[in-house]
Amino acid sequence: MAVDKYLFVTNSLSSGGAERVVSILASGIAERGYEVHLILYERVQHEYPISDKVHIHLLPKNKGESRIKYFAKKLAAMRRTIREVDPHIIIPFLPDQVNHFFVASRFMNIPFVSTVRNNPFQYPDSKRKRAVGKIVALCSTGIMLQTEEQAGFFPKFAKRKTLVVPNPVSNELIDSHYPKRDSIQEIATFGRLNTQKNQELLIEAFAVAYETNPTLRLSLYGAGEEADNLKDLVKKRGIQDAVTFRGRVSNVAEALVSTDLFVLSSNYEGMPNALMEAMAVGLPCISTDCPTGPSDLINNMSDGILVRRNNVSELAAAINYCVTNPAFCNEAGKAAKKKMKEEYQVDIIIDKFIREINGIKGCS
Repeated sequence: MAVDKYLFVTNSLSSGGAERVVSILASGIAERGYEVHLILYERVQHEYPISDKVHIHLLPKNKGESRIKYFAKKLAAMRRTIREVDPHIIIPFLPDQVNHFFVASRFMNIPFVSTVRNNPFQYPDSKRKRAVGKIVALCSTGIMLQTEEQAGFFPKFAKRKTLVVPNPVSNELIDSHYPKRDSIQEIATFGRLNTQKNQELLIEAFAVAYETNPTLRLSLYGAGEEADNLKDLVKKRGIQDAVTFRGRVSNVAEALVSTDLFVLSSNYEGMPNALMEAMAVGLPCISTDCPTGPSDLINNMSDGILVRRNNVSELAAAINYCVTNPAFCNEAGKAAKKKMKEEYQVDIIIDKFIREINGIKGCS
């Protein structure tokens, strides 16, 4: 029997890359006529768009109960919703949701796909959580990865149940018009301000490039726990007049089109949505060659530039190269946009997703 009724799970429809992917996949599959349900832990402001054909279910909020009592209530609600929906497959996104729904769906005889949404070697931060996640994945019907490299986290015998489905990139971004640039002045990065994204490296490299290119400007889009430390670093380097912290932005496409050069400075990734979105618009992009994702997306010096992790001088040199070679930047941006359209456009990824799901033993 083909999979016709999908149940996705995620925390919310805001902020993160996993949530954005859920909104795109669930909407796209529902628009094709499949029955699609989505369980959310919470509704928030500024949610990613979701098709009105997706049936949304909301778990109960904590009304002052103890942690144990609330989890028991939430677990009961999970099982009740699963029974009501009676899906052909359950696909939770994010580690907590995967673990919770693995427990909630036991003895229901419903295929369960564990998803990997970040570098499994380093995320979650806790070794115990990574070990639990690995056990849950190995006991699942299938393991959904973003890249082939992530398969190395699991033993070889698990290969038969793995499926690799890259992130989709929205048609809005692919269809956006990015004008040709005669010069590079505005540099930007998008993402949570945290140690994983390592914006400290970008600020240090920008400070070096700024010394010889004083017209350069740097914008950091996003919020996070490292914001104050990064602002202190900007002041310490004396570049506060050239660096702007812009917070979260609702119109990503508009912000990207106003940018001349995108930089991803991460220590690790899963498959970086921010980089994919910048490439889809047609920006020239520089990224650290971190595990996992950037090397799957960028062919170095063809449709972008890859630099070593935590290497200030190499990143600064790449920025300087782009500043002095706008023709390369224009060609790299065109090639990046072409790649996103031909390989990562929504319909292509949904076709692959449906095909891979139906190819897992026990799912069809």
